Amino acid sequence: MARTKRIRTVATATACTGVLLASAACGAGGSDSDTIVIGMSGPLTGGAAAYGTNIQSGLQLAIDDLNEQGVTVDGQEYQVELRSLDDHYAPDVAATNAQRLAEQDDAAVIFVPHAGGIQASQELNSTRTEFLLGAYSSDPKIVAQGNELTMMIPPNFESYIEPFVDQLKVDGVERLGLLGTSSEYGQEWTRLLSEEWSSRGGEVLSNNSIDYAEVSDFAGPVSRTLAQDPDVIFLGGPSQPTALIVEEARNQGYEGSFLFMDQPKFEEMEVFTDPENLNDAIGVKPAEHYDEPGTEHVVNRWDTEITDERPLTTEVSLNYQAMTLVVKAMEIAGSIDDPHAIRGALEEALGEVDDSFHVTGFPDEITDAGHLLNTELEVAYRTPEGEYEYLPIDQVDE
Repeated sequence: MARTKRIRTVATATACTGVLLASAACGAGGSDSDTIVIGMSGPLTGGAAAYGTNIQSGLQLAIDDLNEQGVTVDGQEYQVELRSLDDHYAPDVAATNAQRLAEQDDAAVIFVPHAGGIQASQELNSTRTEFLLGAYSSDPKIVAQGNELTMMIPPNFESYIEPFVDQLKVDGVERLGLLGTSSEYGQEWTRLLSEEWSSRGGEVLSNNSIDYAEVSDFAGPVSRTLAQDPDVIFLGGPSQPTALIVEEARNQGYEGSFLFMDQPKFEEMEVFTDPENLNDAIGVKPAEHYDEPGTEHVVNRWDTEITDERPLTTEVSLNYQAMTLVVKAMEIAGSIDDPHAIRGALEEALGEVDDSFHVTGFPDEITDAGHLLNTELEVAYRTPEGEYEYLPIDQVDE
């Protein structure tokens, strides 16, 4: 089901800000007695809007399916409702939004999809206002905080580093170029990857990291990286600028491999550059390449109800799955408003969620620290011929 259509526009969704609430669905204060309110704070406008609306859409698609199936907690039937607030990717705004959603909208579960906002919200939900935090970030610091009311959704990015190097650090491949995003997350990726590459006897070249959100002319950074004759280039940020950097590197004559961090997605990058430019690269497995009971259903709903101009990604599907897990935990706990009871029921809920909600590697384990794990996690290597190979990887101990 891979796509090849190329566009250069990104759809965005109408969203509420943390200052002005535009509709009841965006937070009208309180909840009806037969309504379960789930909160979300994320970037819904501005440069990261496409990412934020992916998360929002995944949650809403799950809610629609859950409501159609029927939700019953402690003998009472409920409708689930998502209330979203725009935080512009700002940690302090995310924490303020989370407090508002918990205290004014009675949300016992709140999703936040960026590391800064998650850590700011962890300070809140462990001290003043209790709620279960659905944390969508691969930053290992999330579960290192020891926050009892955190559910970390995606794999820890450290899990990717060793198998990525295993795939690309072969005989004759020595020189690693660095062209990742300059964010804290990107630099932690750069640091850990550089250490692993060096430990295999490889040479790590100079760090040419750039701000993917601010830089639009990539010719200079790419030229500086290629001047050192790398065999592999590490890069990654949002999918669109990552794809354009790949295209620039190929246009400048680069024929080597790419190692992508977990943020850019192959299927999205294929929209913004000739897919052949992505050959001989390793990264996250495309969502549409999974073959689970719910994959086709969610892909079809995405195409018909959200957009057919950009593909479904794991940002959507993993949050879809997390939402179904949370609601099942409420049913098992017999509570819609006790975050400790809901968190305590997550482990049992893993085996009780209907297979139709399994889309892209449904979790089969939750650690004591609250990290959802899929023990059959795979990544994707796109061969020099443009075919995808799927490689199993182990998740790191936390």
